[in-house]
Amino acid sequence: MADADDRGEGPPALPGIETSPLAARRISEVRTRARRPDAWVRMTLAGRREGRLVFTFDLADPGEERPDELQIPGPDGIRYLVPAHVRGSLDGVLIDADPSTGALRAETRAPAAASPIARQVQALLDEEINPAVAMHGGYIELIEVSDGVAIVEMGGGCQGCGLAEVTLSQGVRTAIQERFPEITDVVDVTDHAQGASPYYQAAKK
Repeated sequence: MADADDRGEGPPALPGIETSPLAARRISEVRTRARRPDAWVRMTLAGRREGRLVFTFDLADPGEERPDELQIPGPDGIRYLVPAHVRGSLDGVLIDADPSTGALRAETRAPAAASPIARQVQALLDEEINPAVAMHGGYIELIEVSDGVAIVEMGGGCQGCGLAEVTLSQGVRTAIQERFPEITDVVDVTDHAQGASPYYQAAKK
């Protein structure tokens, strides 16, 4: 029998995020030091490493949540803000902290195999899109397909290129959505501020 989510009778269930005791202590220490005891922990998708999603962490005050973020409760008053478009990959994620540095990390499960749609999108990138992009010294990698959203990352000459958004909007997004109508959006998670010619300038301290 289909559940309420399958019948479209309610919003999808929030993913379950686990928090290690060490991570909970570290978050408490950071919030106390910043004098922001009620701050939420924002998780930003930074890419993929060895098949696992990689996130960065920052504090966000109540009221700073974005429309494309989910609010996930954690232990000891901790609340996470996470990208809604990776909802399907977050269930069961463990937030832990490095014992020596205290840096937070999200331990996601590496998928046993990419979904059929993800393999097909990657094949499109490899066979039809990346050969053209490679002429400019770049490449585009699929991070994953989640909830109808293809998440990509640009590398090489694409990272920081002033035409990266044009490439995505007029080329990659169009090609993917024309081939796969079930994909509703294509999201670029590249840190363009780290590229050779960044068009997103890092915030000044």
